[in-house]
Amino acid sequence: MGWFDKKSPAETAETKSALDINSPRLLEAIRHGTSNMSGDNAMRVSAVYSCIKVLSESISSLPVNLYDMDPAGGKVRLNNKLDRLVSIAPSEDQTAAEMWAYVVTSVCLHGNGYLYITRTQRGQAVQLLPLNPSNVSIHVNGNKVTYHVTVGEGPTSKTLVLSSREVLHFKTLTLDGYKGLSPISYNSAIVNGDRAAIDYANRIYTEGATPRGVLEVDGVLSDEAYENLRMSWGAAHGGTNNGNKVAILESGVAFKPISLSPHDVQLLETRKYSRNEIAGLYRVPPHMIAALDNATYSNIAHQGAEFHRFTLAPWLTMIEQRLNLTLAGPGQTFRFDTSGLTRSDLATESESYSKLISMGVLNPNEVRERMGLNPRDGGDEYISQTNNLSFGDTEAPQQEQQGDDEESPEAGS
Repeated sequence: MGWFDKKSPAETAETKSALDINSPRLLEAIRHGTSNMSGDNAMRVSAVYSCIKVLSESISSLPVNLYDMDPAGGKVRLNNKLDRLVSIAPSEDQTAAEMWAYVVTSVCLHGNGYLYITRTQRGQAVQLLPLNPSNVSIHVNGNKVTYHVTVGEGPTSKTLVLSSREVLHFKTLTLDGYKGLSPISYNSAIVNGDRAAIDYANRIYTEGATPRGVLEVDGVLSDEAYENLRMSWGAAHGGTNNGNKVAILESGVAFKPISLSPHDVQLLETRKYSRNEIAGLYRVPPHMIAALDNATYSNIAHQGAEFHRFTLAPWLTMIEQRLNLTLAGPGQTFRFDTSGLTRSDLATESESYSKLISMGVLNPNEVRERMGLNPRDGGDEYISQTNNLSFGDTEAPQQEQQGDDEESPEAGS
């Protein structure tokens, strides 16, 4: 049984018939490519892998929930099936953290991430399943967007046409407003350059791209003598098991070592430069991918705050708005809880909460809720230690009467 086969009897009875969701070909299309992505080679570059790992793990670890917005400005979490779908289990075989990690990874590599929505005849979403971006093409006809999903390979392949109501499409930077740009494709020179530097460095250290030294002899060797010298030297000092052996040379043979050229020495610096450039592509602070050359305690703390504000915030807004547009009902909204990212140390947090309570901005139970604690009796009352603050409707104090030494208007009458 596959993802599409595991539904309750009530859901099976009212499943939408516009698409055969029990088709093994469709299940194959969804499962195919979750590991065979076109960005697989790019993921072999450590800087790309590190950036995507930082983004996917940071976003997938944040709680996202559905809220009912109060007209007065408040919000109440809705513990219904739709909330569970995005926060706990989008399907029976996948957790929400796994799904969001896949979405972020797909967008980082391809510029687009897709989730197929299984709906009932009443329009209720019951499953969210990942689609391989390599199998999806976007078609725009006027103001109508459709997604063509290729199922299978070769002559047996089939194309399914899905509406925007059946697909959650996540994207970042775009030129036409419909299809996202792949950071890997548009910056292939940087990624390929770093990949080439890695391959070259590996050849230097594993295949001996640069000779360790040369053997010099007086005169000219015959072919037989040359071959004997080459084989005997290789047998005595070649391979990983013959390192640091003492060489015994005779018949005027001299060994002269060769050091790495300045070009080879600069290879490490070149890779550091490309690593910072790749971090810039994904707007990830360099210290988060182990580029600590210019890192200090103070600027790391500052970069951590900027990571939340300038890196994660656009991602979270993009995901929230797409969920609100396609899944949320009237008066409902999806929100990520970022309090865990912005939380400081306990001493600083306690001081801030103390000031907010004393100013009457928060009550004790609201603080306890932020700290993950249960409410207490009497904790809903607001406290103010400032004499100049007043709450509710109060009458303005009357002006003091004038002194006896000043005449009133009626004094001369």
